[in-house]
Amino acid sequence: MKKSEHIRILLIGAGGYGSNYLNELTENIVTSAELAGICEVMPGAYERYKCIPVYQTPMAFFREQKADLAVISSPIHLHFEQVKTCLMGGANVLCEKPVSTSVQGAEELIELERQTGKFVSIGYQLNYSGDVLELKQDILSGRFGKPLLMKAFHGMRRGDRYYNRNNWAGRIMVNGCRVNDSPFNNACAHQFQNMTFLLGKAMDMAMDIKEVQAELYRANREVENYDTAAVCAVMENGIPIYYYTTHNLAERKWGPICEYQFEEGTVYFGRDFGDGPVNEYVAVFNDGTIKNYGEISKGHRLQKLYDAIASTRQGSHPVCTIQCAIPHLEAVEKLAELPVWLVRDDCLEQINQDGEQFCCIRDAGRLLKTCYSNQKLPSELGINWKI
Repeated sequence: MKKSEHIRILLIGAGGYGSNYLNELTENIVTSAELAGICEVMPGAYERYKCIPVYQTPMAFFREQKADLAVISSPIHLHFEQVKTCLMGGANVLCEKPVSTSVQGAEELIELERQTGKFVSIGYQLNYSGDVLELKQDILSGRFGKPLLMKAFHGMRRGDRYYNRNNWAGRIMVNGCRVNDSPFNNACAHQFQNMTFLLGKAMDMAMDIKEVQAELYRANREVENYDTAAVCAVMENGIPIYYYTTHNLAERKWGPICEYQFEEGTVYFGRDFGDGPVNEYVAVFNDGTIKNYGEISKGHRLQKLYDAIASTRQGSHPVCTIQCAIPHLEAVEKLAELPVWLVRDDCLEQINQDGEQFCCIRDAGRLLKTCYSNQKLPSELGINWKI
């Protein structure tokens, strides 16, 4: 490819999160790329995107055109087949998480990458952020010594608008396809996946999971899957990682807060050092030295897009590979085998705010923060939400 040539991009899914890509490619000056087409099935798409060819499916696009890069921001259960179509159509792929609804599907796509010579990068945006990448480089260099324990807590309140926005939010199955949508698999997936990424043995690898324990709860009776989770995963090196997440907060959100313990120091995110929480990664070493990773440029808010464009031009691979997504996907599959407990009515409260209804577990934020502080599952601390 000549350096003067634009990267031709196919955008699959222009609504929801996909609108970020659409706006970036149409409203900002992306000198190295051009939008060749959009795949979108929402009503009015043809009228709305008059200047851009619109197709019902990726296959329809590839019958008429070629793309160097496909950006997939469609519903979860469509990702696997769409990634396959794009690879076989000769395009590299940037796919929002998850890349597939199964580990087996992800492994099939790795083999298809090999066969086609194209790449698939996954949209876990923390993996592309400059501060996280420098933190990982420091971990790999041995600056922190051996990892001992990692933990994170991130909750985001979600109500009826969130769950009614499509036919798969909060669902286990859609049209015969497993989705396993939950805060752990979707809205709050990033902090768990990032811990597996930071433990990976190379910059473009995440660490595999050995076993998973968890307590899964469903508070919102309109949701099919769990909407609160407390998870302890043991990694292949024996290190435990703890993660707590929920959509059932009375508050708008909690966290993210993180603590990564190593032999030579601890990395914090969201810690209060005396002047309020610092929403950056800050390392405190045992010798008293401090490194604030917030001083490092994170890059563009859609750095994953720009990295995919650059890798397409250079013939390289972005840092977040399919393998980087597999440990999180494996945890999702393991959680799907566990029971989901209904939360007792006397532990619930309904909140109506700005015309939206929220189902909340009373004091969920504080209780899960206590679990996080002690590295415990709720029942281990005497928290009894079960019916």
